[in-house]
Amino acid sequence: MRPFILISALVLGLAATSTPADARGVRLFVHHEVADYVAWRKAYDGFDATRRKLGVTAQAAYQSADNPNDVTVTHDFKTLEQAKAFASSAELKTAMQNAGVKGAPQIWFATATAGGSGRASHVRMFVRHEVADYGAWRKAYDAFDAKHRKGVTGQTVYQSADNPNDVTVTHDFRSLEQAKALANSPELKEAMQKAGVKGAPQIWFASRAAK
Repeated sequence: MRPFILISALVLGLAATSTPADARGVRLFVHHEVADYVAWRKAYDGFDATRRKLGVTAQAAYQSADNPNDVTVTHDFKTLEQAKAFASSAELKTAMQNAGVKGAPQIWFATATAGGSGRASHVRMFVRHEVADYGAWRKAYDAFDAKHRKGVTGQTVYQSADNPNDVTVTHDFRSLEQAKALANSPELKEAMQKAGVKGAPQIWFASRAAK
């Protein structure tokens, strides 16, 4: 997986609404490349009963519009222990191998902060970055929200369960053009610098797709 800037049009899978994980729960993010999406999806759906048995309460799958084999998945759990047990389980490892996952997946655990919202029918922009200090970043983020985040219909902020300064943010838009306009805006770049974002963020875009 590309470790730094990752900008691709992703497409949301599953019929369920992709709502933020409960503040008391945990969301597991997995990003990987697969040999063939259709074969991967068949194996993924066939793994559903085992997922539930291992504690998954909700899930969503994303597929890149530019590369259909570039897949992002989210799974929700009641506890971090369940999420980590699932991620390290022999069942998941075998399922990934059988489904044709290529290379080592990018995996992280996060919890949603208060005030999140989202519209699964809209385009979703994901941003993942490390910040110098979450408290200072959040103050700048909230200030930017009121002034410059035009076109945003919903947003959620996640903090990594292992590092509170590893932040994942989602923003929803009515169109891909609006999402890319914000992502490419000088206002956002300046705000990130002032907020203490470290290094180059990962950014990608998503919307609903059929299974």
